Amino acid sequence: MLAIALSAVPWASLAARAQDDGLIGRKVLAVYRKEDIKGAFKDIAFLQIHTRAEMPLNHLGVEVVYREASEGLPDPAGLRGYAGVLAWFERRPDSPAPGPVCRWLRSALLAGTRVVVLGDLGTYAPLEVRDPAVDQACVEMLKTLGAEVAARQSVDVLGAAVASVDKRLMGFERAVSLDGLSYVPRVRLLPGGRALLRLALSEGALKQSEPVGVTSRGALALDPFFLYENKEIFPFQYRWVVDPFAFFEEAFRLKGLPRPDVTTINGRRVYINHVDGDGFFNRSELDPKKWSGEVFLGEIVDKYPDTPFSVSMITGYADLAGFNDASSWKLARDLLTRPNVEPASHGYAHPLVWNSGKLALNIPGYRMDAGREVAWSVAYLNERVLPKERPTRLFFWTGDCLPSAQDVAVAEKAGLLHVNGEGGRFDGRYPSYSYLYPLSRQVGAARQVYAPASNEDSYTNHWTGPFFGFREVVETFEKTGLPRRVKPVDVYVHLYGAEKYAALQAIHKVFEWARAKPLHPVWISRYIRSVQGFFTMRVRRLGEGRFRLEGGAPMRTIRFDAEKRSPDLASSKGVIGFKREGESLYVFLDEGEAREVVLSAQAPRLPYLAEANFEVSRWVRDGGGVRFFRQGWWKGECVLAGLAPARAYRVRSGPADLRLVSDAAGTLRVGFPDAEGQDPAREVRVEPQP
Repeated sequence: MLAIALSAVPWASLAARAQDDGLIGRKVLAVYRKEDIKGAFKDIAFLQIHTRAEMPLNHLGVEVVYREASEGLPDPAGLRGYAGVLAWFERRPDSPAPGPVCRWLRSALLAGTRVVVLGDLGTYAPLEVRDPAVDQACVEMLKTLGAEVAARQSVDVLGAAVASVDKRLMGFERAVSLDGLSYVPRVRLLPGGRALLRLALSEGALKQSEPVGVTSRGALALDPFFLYENKEIFPFQYRWVVDPFAFFEEAFRLKGLPRPDVTTINGRRVYINHVDGDGFFNRSELDPKKWSGEVFLGEIVDKYPDTPFSVSMITGYADLAGFNDASSWKLARDLLTRPNVEPASHGYAHPLVWNSGKLALNIPGYRMDAGREVAWSVAYLNERVLPKERPTRLFFWTGDCLPSAQDVAVAEKAGLLHVNGEGGRFDGRYPSYSYLYPLSRQVGAARQVYAPASNEDSYTNHWTGPFFGFREVVETFEKTGLPRRVKPVDVYVHLYGAEKYAALQAIHKVFEWARAKPLHPVWISRYIRSVQGFFTMRVRRLGEGRFRLEGGAPMRTIRFDAEKRSPDLASSKGVIGFKREGESLYVFLDEGEAREVVLSAQAPRLPYLAEANFEVSRWVRDGGGVRFFRQGWWKGECVLAGLAPARAYRVRSGPADLRLVSDAAGTLRVGFPDAEGQDPAREVRVEPQP
């Protein structure tokens, strides 16, 4: 395999990497070849770039844009608006020669981009050749990068040893190991390069190889020393040998980049409950006289009335005998119109395979039609099920969740928010960040927002048991929250979860875990808008430690990693607060379109929000206190900082009228007795008292 990534010039010299107007490129162009995708369905969903590398890049604030190599690659001179280019090729019997892409990559290097090489070296020779030669165009490209390479060298594991290793960047999830080693890439870094791994060899012409290192123009990490793979067992096992977060940050010189962050709002980790409509009409073993949808309503939705749920329905049941009676759809209406429920469509006949048109429901005379599955099904809910004052614009993808560009265009044209697909796990069976999927899948000119986590189908062996398996999702939530927060908490289930007693108890266990944590509950539509904001926000550098954030208003959090400075609240615009979590600084933004973040070594001396479990809007600092509007779920909680130490404050919001005293550090913890839910936001006034 060959993976090649190009970034712009070092972050340390942002002026050279930004456009003349200060705009910083946050995109990486991912170049791939359709021949590298196994099977007849050639989709980026099956590329290693997408399944392994894109999530860490998203976490670093980078958007990945895909381009198939045979469709023509852009003029390298036009890459200044990008953070770089990424490619990951596999050496297969039908793979085209890598020379053309390597020549293009070299021209990109010469145009001033950085290059990162992962995987193999772009060899082009019959697979039966023991030590295939490296394509000459790739040799020259890699030399321009800063590394001399030759054909890989067969070795006996007893004749190889680790001479040196950078423990900060290597040994992330698996230690460097030479077990089973049968060959090594022959690499020598040119002057100016720094080896992260150096091997000593006793056989062959080369007595030393440096398969992982950083050069003055980028970096390289070659097979089998960057990502461990074992496909002899199921699930296939992967482990990062390099730290992908630290490696990409150093290789692409991203240190100091302000990173839009969808996992957090106002310092609290985002919490979502979203429910696919499958199984609504399954009989529940809790009461065989009831549909699972009715049990889900009574046992879940109504038992947690202060918790938001995004729940979908499959509308095609209305055209099937036995399910189209008035009582059934009254039940559907009761569920979808609960105050804590955000309704959504889950298709008309629920496509199982979007590419082939295979359907879950056998509706007489009907064949797969994207318009009916997507836009029409939403319109049906709005016209026949939902009250006019609460229409929905939300669609949950179904089945394999791999809609085509034309399918997604239907949702986009109808103005719908849409979500589902992938997610990922990080637990004992899937013990690596490499199993976590990115924010979205590029589909034509649009993006399909992925679900943040896998649903109970993955934990119950496709609903064959054990039916209590979903309780294991908590391990993924914990590992994706610490030591770095890479995902929100998404309790993603189906209505058929209420069919089995054990499954229902597992859902309750997960809810108990979530409700004991300091989370920020939202409907999934709010998360979708945050992801959209991630991709639409533009970042401009205005000076040292000063950034302007344009567009992407739903994106309310910017993260800085390993940043010891704090926001200068007097000089910043649209910054309402901040919080430190581990090595990260989370900066909270207001709802405006143009915000500026100015960092300072001095501690702030103005009131600010330190955390809240609700949305904050119309934030105003006023006479030593603050005014703002709150809207959220659960009983409202917030922490205000930067106030006068040991000072009495009056806090008013709706029926709440509180007298509180700040601590010696000027911090005030406020708890409200209620929440707004779907009701309008309420004003909060925090006023110092004489």
